[in-house]
Parts: sequence; C-alpha cells; structure tokens
Amino acid sequence: MHWVLSRQKMNQQLTELDIDKKTARLLLNATSLIFLFIFYAALLPYNIVSSPRGVSLIDFIETLKYSPTGEEQGQWIAHIIFTALLTFVASMYAKISGQKKKWLLIYVGIVVFGFLVEYCQMFIGSRGISLEDIYANLAGLLLGFILWKFFGKFANDALKYFLKYKMLPIDFVRKFYLAFVIIIILFPFDFFINGLQLEVAFATKGVPLFESAADRQIGIISLAASILLLFPLGMIYQYSNNIKRKNKSALIIKYSFILLILEILQFFEMSGQSSLLSYFCKIFGFSFGLYFARLMSLEALMSLALKLRLVFLAILPVFIYVVLKLKGMSFEYPFSIDSIFSVIETTSFLPFRYYVDVGSGEALLSFLINFVIFMPIGAIVALQDIYGRRLKRRHFLNLFQLGAGIALMFELIVLFWGAKTPDITNIIISAFALPLGYNVLLMVNEGIKISSDLNQQEVLHHHTD
Repeated sequence: MHWVLSRQKMNQQLTELDIDKKTARLLLNATSLIFLFIFYAALLPYNIVSSPRGVSLIDFIETLKYSPTGEEQGQWIAHIIFTALLTFVASMYAKISGQKKKWLLIYVGIVVFGFLVEYCQMFIGSRGISLEDIYANLAGLLLGFILWKFFGKFANDALKYFLKYKMLPIDFVRKFYLAFVIIIILFPFDFFINGLQLEVAFATKGVPLFESAADRQIGIISLAASILLLFPLGMIYQYSNNIKRKNKSALIIKYSFILLILEILQFFEMSGQSSLLSYFCKIFGFSFGLYFARLMSLEALMSLALKLRLVFLAILPVFIYVVLKLKGMSFEYPFSIDSIFSVIETTSFLPFRYYVDVGSGEALLSFLINFVIFMPIGAIVALQDIYGRRLKRRHFLNLFQLGAGIALMFELIVLFWGAKTPDITNIIISAFALPLGYNVLLMVNEGIKISSDLNQQEVLHHHTD
C-alpha cells in the first residue's frame, strides 16, 4: 500500500515537472516571438537607405544626441507598451527557469535590443532614431518589471492551470478582462498637462456627441460600445462570486468610483471622449451584466445558445453582409479589371504596415473589429461541436485556415465591389480570432460541466452523511 501511494505521489510530481517544463518552453517561445515582432514592426516599411551621418557606433551616438524631440505621443507609447509586455513575459520565463544568470542576461538583452532597433532605424527612409524612444524603452522595462512583481505569480499559476486543464480559472478571467477594460478606456494614453491645452479641453470637450447627424451616429455607437464593454465584466463578477444583493450594491458603488476615475483620466487625453452620459452608460452596462447573470445562470445561457444555434446560422449571412457593407462593399461601384489592378499596385503586402501608417487609436480599433467579427463565427462552430457531442477539439491549424479563408474572401469582395485596398493584417488577425472564439466557448462549456459534477458530488456527500 505504501509503495502504491509513493508511486502515485511520484507520478504526480512528474506531472507537475512536465507542466513546469511545458510552461517554460511556452514562455521562451512567446518571448522570442515578441522580440521578433518588435524588430519586424520597428523596421517597417523596409525602405532601406544609406545613413547620411555614417554607420559607426560614434556616429550613432552623435545622431542620437541631436535627434529631434516632441514626436507624436502614439509612437513612444507603443515603445512603452511592447517593451513592458516583453519584460513581463521574459520575467515569467526567468522565474520559472530557476536560473539567476538568466535574469541579468534577459534584462541586459532587452536594453541592448532597444539600442539595436534604434541603430537599424538609421537606415530606414521613413523612420528615424530618437532619444525619446530610448527613454520609452527604459520606462517600459521598469513598468514590465513592476507588473511582473504584482501579477507575475498570478499569471504564471493561471498559465499552468490552463496547460493542465485546458481552461482558465475564473479569477484570472475576471482580472484579465478588467485590465482589458481599463486599457480600452484609456488607450492611446495621450495625456496632456499643459495649461493652455487644459483650457482648450474645457472649452471643446462638452458633450459634442449629438451636434450633427454624423456626430449623432458616432455618439450612439460610442455609448453602445460603453455598455457592451462593461456588460461582460458584470456577468463575470456574478458568475465568479455568486454575489448576493447586499454585496452587489457595494460592488456597483465600488465600480462607479473606479469608472469615475477612469472617466476623469480620459478627460485629460487629447483623443479622449469623456462625458457624463458615457459614464452612466458604463455603470449601466456593468450593473445590467450583474443582474442579468443573476437571473440566468451560465448553464441556462449555454442551453439557450444551443437551442438557438440554427437561428445563429440563419442570421450569419446577414451578419456577413453587414460586415462587408461596413468594410466598404458597394455593388453600385463599377467593376473593372483596370481599377482592381490599380488598387493592387498600391497595396502593401507587409503585415502590420497599415498599423504603422495610421495612428495608434485607429490601429487598435481595426485590431478589435477583427475579433468582434470572427470570434462569434468561431463560437458558432463550437456550438455545432457541442451539440453534436464532438469528443475531440478541432485542430488549431484547421480553424486558423478557416479564419484566414473567410477573411481573404472578405478582402477580395470589397476589392472587386468597392475598390478597397486589401489588408493582409486583417487576414492574419482574423485567422487567430476565429480559433480564439471557438476555444473560449468550449472552455465555458467545460467549466459548466465541472461545476455541475462538483455540485452533484456535494449533493451525494450530503445524502451519505
């Protein structure tokens, strides 16, 4: 008996060791991919030219010393965000690897990498080097380390949980979505503290949402987006804590205060759309999510979705038509081979080139729209698999190809009927968004099953007692 218990304990230890190795390997791969992506994005659009100041290290330092300041805020904000993300993931890897020398290697490597990127940008015609970018990289390094100190262990435990059970703990989902809400509200973080700008803001930032027909349409969309953004957060809180009525009122008051702070911070952004109406819409979205989840359990919601799966399939063509219209499809546009080839000649097939050309706010909007479109399509595929009692999940590569194929079809349609420039970035992001929607719904379904099994065990245990 003792041998059997020892054997089981050893197998459990081996399993935990395997999970640690798999986690370390995944974090190392993620760190490498972020390094490559930053380097790739920093050198876009690859119009390489000779440097007028020379190529030596001394020439680089001199150029950096006299580089122009006061560049667009969105540029150095991107440096902070990506360097912080790189530092956070690399720190998670260094911690789980258990080797102290890797900490020094990683942090020195990130600093050197920042200088290397700036050096390479000397040879890109439409880019340039800036001392502000170096400062932004260092700020991102510090921010990433602080975030790791506060949330590193929590994120690492959640990743291990996912690798072990193929689902995420609800506490992690709640905190992750809360962080997502804060980022979306405050993005692109273009705060200002200049006194004159502040006076202009007070003069122009009233409630300009409904002054004209165009503003009215944008304003309504903005208010609806505020409600939809906070609605899932309220549902997640209710499902994770099963909040009672008394605690629910306290939670609403707490989040009213948090949202008020975010609204005030948004007021001090150049591109912020803060307003009292937007604030109340956010509170309404969060409160409605709480009460909706209280009335309808997650199990009942999944059961309703399965019953309505054929309705979702029926309205899918309408959904696709609306998407294409928003992308610029028009059958009234004269179809011609010459117009199509003229558009293709000016099209860049470098991924994420569009995000570099436009501002950070528009890039984020374009990025999120692809997820809004393709995650529901992935969820519909998951609903069909759940209803058909499919035992094995679809392979990621198959779902990736499906998402890429649908996105390619969208881009070709708006090219032929609308002469809109195709964007390979949309295809790449959509190819990831569809599997994400598929796996999120399957994780929710697995969580419902586990919760139901635990409840049944508690009932049986109660009757046995």
